[in-house]
Amino acid sequence: MSAVISPAKRRACVACTAAKVKCTPQTADLCQRCARLGKPCTYLDLPQGKRKRGAAPSRVEVLEKKVDELMSQLAALTQQTGQISPNPSPDTSNSLPNDTHASCEREPDSANIAALLNAANDPSHGPDPPTGSVLAGQPSIVDRGLMSEIEAERLVATFQLELVSRFPFVVLAHGETAARLRDREPFLFLCIVAATMRCAHPLRETVAGEIMRHVTLRIVAGSERNLELLRGLLVHCAWYAYPAERHHPRLLLLIQLCVSILYDLGLHRRHDLTLDERRALLGTYFLSVGLCGSLGRLAITRRDARIDECIERIVSTEYPSDRWIAPLIHLQTFLGTMGEAYGSLQAGGGTALVNVTRGSLQRQFDILRASVERDLQGSPPATENAVRIELKNAEIRLEELSLREDLWTIDSAPASTARTTMLMGIIERSKELIYMIRNLPRCEIANMTITTSARICTAVIYIPTAVLALLNLITGSGSPPAQDPVHVQAIVDAADYPDLVTGLADVLEMRFEDMSVPSAAADKETDIVGSLCSKMRLLAQCYPYQIRAIVGTGHAASQDATATRLDTSTSTTTAAGVQVDGVSMTPLDVYGNLGDGFPVDDMEWDSLLSDFIGFSQYG
Repeated sequence: MSAVISPAKRRACVACTAAKVKCTPQTADLCQRCARLGKPCTYLDLPQGKRKRGAAPSRVEVLEKKVDELMSQLAALTQQTGQISPNPSPDTSNSLPNDTHASCEREPDSANIAALLNAANDPSHGPDPPTGSVLAGQPSIVDRGLMSEIEAERLVATFQLELVSRFPFVVLAHGETAARLRDREPFLFLCIVAATMRCAHPLRETVAGEIMRHVTLRIVAGSERNLELLRGLLVHCAWYAYPAERHHPRLLLLIQLCVSILYDLGLHRRHDLTLDERRALLGTYFLSVGLCGSLGRLAITRRDARIDECIERIVSTEYPSDRWIAPLIHLQTFLGTMGEAYGSLQAGGGTALVNVTRGSLQRQFDILRASVERDLQGSPPATENAVRIELKNAEIRLEELSLREDLWTIDSAPASTARTTMLMGIIERSKELIYMIRNLPRCEIANMTITTSARICTAVIYIPTAVLALLNLITGSGSPPAQDPVHVQAIVDAADYPDLVTGLADVLEMRFEDMSVPSAAADKETDIVGSLCSKMRLLAQCYPYQIRAIVGTGHAASQDATATRLDTSTSTTTAAGVQVDGVSMTPLDVYGNLGDGFPVDDMEWDSLLSDFIGFSQYG
């Protein structure tokens, strides 16, 4: 009697077939899925026609067989995952082509596949930045005994009472103490201490090093991003003075870090900003536009609807300093607009183009000035002085096109007249700004911001540049009246440059009055204001030689004729030269006999002007 052959069954049970999922046998009559779900498991017999011996397998059967083989390999590899040695020795004798065998051993399980898919959909390709500080728990300068509790409290109080009025973009809560601040926001505490301590403070270098340690470890290496870091950087940039570096690479880097953190925090697009976040956004804009332009770099933030929204919402807070943010922002926006307009003018544009551009900007400035004057009503003196310095700087910049030789045709009398008027305007406005600085109270000189330092540089550079441009116009003109020595002397006297900048340097050096004598010179040179003072004194010494170089050429042939023309009721011709109102004046040398003790050629003079501690605003 022949043996009974059991009918062949399907590979998948009825339940898995209906669900269209893989059916993995657990026993002869039960699959793993049905066992897990507690369902009845039934296999149907295959029709005899499908089981003819020698018949070619269908496409479905071939695919099912391949899937089964792959799943078996995957299951085996999963069991071996934890048993593979860290440094297995390679077996090259049995390696498959293109290292197929090795790639199979690294095949992840289903859980790892899901993780890889999630990672592929994540554009960051890495973990989230840390939310905590890498320097958390580190002892502060007070904890280490470098600074007393009393001094720390005094410096924080000084910041709240005196410095916020000059830079109202970082405000501390009412009643904030140094102890709470250094515990919650140690970086902001350090930056406030650095801003308020005097130039002669023995801890100045130590605090500056601590600040850069936070910047390096937390912001750069640790990729930390939070509001404390942004607010601390704004304070540090606003009162940055140490160390002085040619072209200020560190200051520019710190401003760029402010912008980077601002964007990483999403402050440029969020609508639910807190009050401190709004101030930080506006402060970053102020520094970016105000200082990057002064340093010859493109501003890295722009005025947009978010800036306008923050200004509208911040003017009605309980903090009086918030009302003075708007005029500062509006002035920086105008300076940015002016810089873009001037930068777009092509060489040889002519007097008409200059006048149109200058006239349009003047009308905008007149409207802005009226608005700023209204905003300043009731402001403290320090705030008013800071804003008026910005107004005066804008007035100077309005005449800036007169310094660009490529825009003017000096052979044209109307062009020469218009340019002469603008050059004289630069001289007068720059002198006014310098006198404003010289008349500031001692406490404001001591707490001067980096923005004010940049404005000083503008005035100190523009006066001699405008004077030399005027003298070149005179000596280059063929009109005899333009070559009058009285005209030359009037221009030089109007500028009064050496005495003006020397007096300014004397006032600014009050910041260093407590420095020890042995190290005073070296310490001043490492400070931005100290470097500024030394270079102003150098300019004051070099300037007369530049004047003599221009006036001493082109006048000798016409000296007698010029002196004769000046023989009027108020001037007489003498053997020595010309006497005007009883004062003897030699037309060839308005500074007398200077000697050759300070020879400076044109190239060195131009370099000294253009590199004047790195601040320059015209091309």
